[in-house]
Amino acid sequence: MRGHDMTLDDTDQSLLSILTSEGRVKNVELARRVGLSPSTCLERVRRLERKGVIVGYRAVISRTGKGTVVEGWADIRLAHTSRDTIHEFMQLLNATPEVIEAYRTAGSYDYVLRFCAGNVDAWTSFSARLAALGCEAQARFTLLLEPLKITASIPAVGKRVR
Repeated sequence: MRGHDMTLDDTDQSLLSILTSEGRVKNVELARRVGLSPSTCLERVRRLERKGVIVGYRAVISRTGKGTVVEGWADIRLAHTSRDTIHEFMQLLNATPEVIEAYRTAGSYDYVLRFCAGNVDAWTSFSARLAALGCEAQARFTLLLEPLKITASIPAVGKRVR
């Protein structure tokens, strides 16, 4: 996160809670709900943005709304973790629009990818391109069948952020 240490008070937590579930709420309504004047509310939200606590706003699209038929998580373990191998792997990720999230992890696998596509062939193609890099030790794909809970909200663990 950018910026300096920042303490989040109860009002900041309330702002974040509301914005997480209702990103399009008007500033006047947001201010009313947290008990601030609109100008003070806007100032606080902008401060949270500057400090990197709020990193963006986006629409959440349903899987069927985008024509997604195949969605899943892929666990990837690379056989080699040299700088060149990681660079090639990152280029592949960036060139693959079906990979919508990617995380470096600790544990049995090196990376976890979220994959969304219109058909299974897209995963097969990605998997083949990954194997062609010669860096794949293991890939495991878990197909998502039905969402049971989806939330953009991150629970408040502490009130101090860096």
